[in-house]
Amino acid sequence: MRRGEWGVRLGKDGTMNRREFVRGGVGALGLIIDDGRLMIGAEAGAGAAVAAVGAGGAGAAETNGRARVIDAHCHAGRGLNYGKDDPPSDPWTTYNDPQWTLRRMQEAGIDRTIIFPINNVTYAQANEEVAGYVRQWPTKFIGFAKHDAKTEAGRIGDLLRREVRELGLKGLKLHGVPSQEMIDAAGELGIPILFHPPTVDASLDAVRSHPRVSFILAHLGCFASQNWREHVRAIEAAREIPNLYLDTSSVVFVEYLERAARELPAEKLIFGSDGPLVDARVELYKVRLLKLPPDKEALVLGGNIRRLLGQ
Repeated sequence: MRRGEWGVRLGKDGTMNRREFVRGGVGALGLIIDDGRLMIGAEAGAGAAVAAVGAGGAGAAETNGRARVIDAHCHAGRGLNYGKDDPPSDPWTTYNDPQWTLRRMQEAGIDRTIIFPINNVTYAQANEEVAGYVRQWPTKFIGFAKHDAKTEAGRIGDLLRREVRELGLKGLKLHGVPSQEMIDAAGELGIPILFHPPTVDASLDAVRSHPRVSFILAHLGCFASQNWREHVRAIEAAREIPNLYLDTSSVVFVEYLERAARELPAEKLIFGSDGPLVDARVELYKVRLLKLPPDKEALVLGGNIRRLLGQ
């Protein structure tokens, strides 16, 4: 997805672009400079709280004195309709420019982002593309492979072994229920599976049956809160199943993020945006609105995914 840069700078006369003013979100007045980034209002308070964590939080890391933020859910690269003269094509089938993600990261204060392909029929070439982006920006991106259990059946194990061992990808993303060959390969390679099933319950037998594999359920169980009951079921399942985690991306009904933060240990939640179509700045702000203790917030914003990746 090609878009113009929204980066904001102060003018030579010291005046501030109005986008710079609103970038920090709406909230109580406040102003801090964090890692060279201006933060205003409620974001400034949250940013200062995270900066105060220091070394707190198992698995957390620091960047210039603040807890490192990792977006665990973002798409990049060319899709099945890339280059076709078909303007109505869905944007998740055309092209997501990783440089757009880099600009959003800089604006939001996100240190690293996990990227994986957008929609394709098969994914070997798309995973190569993602690995190329990681090589180009190794301090900014972490790559996950993506595969389809139906169109690539019988080949996924061999593909994934190469993509992890040779291309350096660190996990697996999929839509649907993870197949046995996916789970077997992930267990062998020691990588997490981030997945978006048709329903929460459809995947739980697979998750329970493989306790040594880490499963991350996307969108708190339901993209865009299309069925709030799936959020409730995801929270219940994550409470019951030790190797099931929830990512925070694209939850419209923030009440259920708040419920997850109340009812689950912080170690169970992983920050993700579902960018670039979903705005990473907004998704990060939702997590900060939870007002978690600084050490717990640091886990959600980066420490937990670092632990699952063995970092």
